[in-house]
Amino acid sequence: MAPNAKQASVVARTLKISFIVSGLLFLYMVFKIPSKATAPPKPAVELVVAIIALTNVTLGFILPGFVARSALRNQLNPRLSTPIQRWISGYVLSLAFFESCMLFGFVLHFIGWRILIVECLFAAGLIAILFWGPGTPPIDGAGSPTQIFPGS
Repeated sequence: MAPNAKQASVVARTLKISFIVSGLLFLYMVFKIPSKATAPPKPAVELVVAIIALTNVTLGFILPGFVARSALRNQLNPRLSTPIQRWISGYVLSLAFFESCMLFGFVLHFIGWRILIVECLFAAGLIAILFWGPGTPPIDGAGSPTQIFPGS
């Protein structure tokens, strides 16, 4: 059974709430479980890894639009995936990139990084999840890239 736009919206909202809750649980564990690292990491390494984590947030905004347009252009058999399936795939991809930034912060806390950097990574991931939305699911069969991810 092919999903309709209403079902896709319900799934997207449920996923978004689940990712927010998991991020908050990771943050709770960071505050409750202290780091037992013996040697602090080098500042240059901290900066490089933090930039990589923040790049994941940027990719969460940009990459799903590219993937959706690429799938639309290269689609050989239109029955393999519907526009709604491509839309939800891009949505999950974005949420995963945002969550990865928070996971960087979670792991880096236990390596002994400064709490300011860890909190910034969590804040970037949570804010991206909270305020980002891919628009409405495509209703017609055309599934244009702007319908799949507006602004991309």
